[in-house]
Amino acid sequence: MLKLFESNIFSLVSHAAYKAIFQKITVIKVQECVPILSPGEHQQYLYFIKKGIVRSYYKALENEWTNWFAAEENPVFSTESFLNNNPSTEYIETCTPIILYQISKPDYHQLLKTFPELNQLALNLLQNYLLTSEKRMYGLHMLTAYQRYEQFIQTHRHIANRVQMQHIASYLGITPTHLSRVRKEFARKESLLPIQKLNVATRINLC
Repeated sequence: MLKLFESNIFSLVSHAAYKAIFQKITVIKVQECVPILSPGEHQQYLYFIKKGIVRSYYKALENEWTNWFAAEENPVFSTESFLNNNPSTEYIETCTPIILYQISKPDYHQLLKTFPELNQLALNLLQNYLLTSEKRMYGLHMLTAYQRYEQFIQTHRHIANRVQMQHIASYLGITPTHLSRVRKEFARKESLLPIQKLNVATRINLC
């Protein structure tokens, strides 16, 4: 069953639209570390992740900057290529073995024309993408490395142990060595939480 942001897509659209979507979708399996899109290419398919993780990144010389991660129940697309019809400026690559729902760009646009209700769904996808991007930009400029990692764990806990640490470091805008220090500090504070909660509970009982 195709889900979107933890919602069964069947509950979001009419039965006719749901049936039409699945007539156009194909399922593909891709191995780990395989590029789905590279700079200069035009994205010809919209993807939804059934299982696995992908990331978007930019590369200059030997340096990489992870732009975003996407996991189960989320779409995979390049705004520059798929939405603006320009050559991609980013790499999109699998982080794990992955299963994708795939729909061609012409079929995607035809579905939007045939079923206007799907335009709201497409708008919701774009809004979610923009909100996530804005939140990340704020974090890169306004939060400390520790706060950025803390935010990452809150929003990406389900993938934090499934991707390479160097990719998380580049997403947070820090070095792998700095990330290692941040993770140790985070783990230390997490280990203190049960003790803090116990102390609070004890104080309440004493009162």
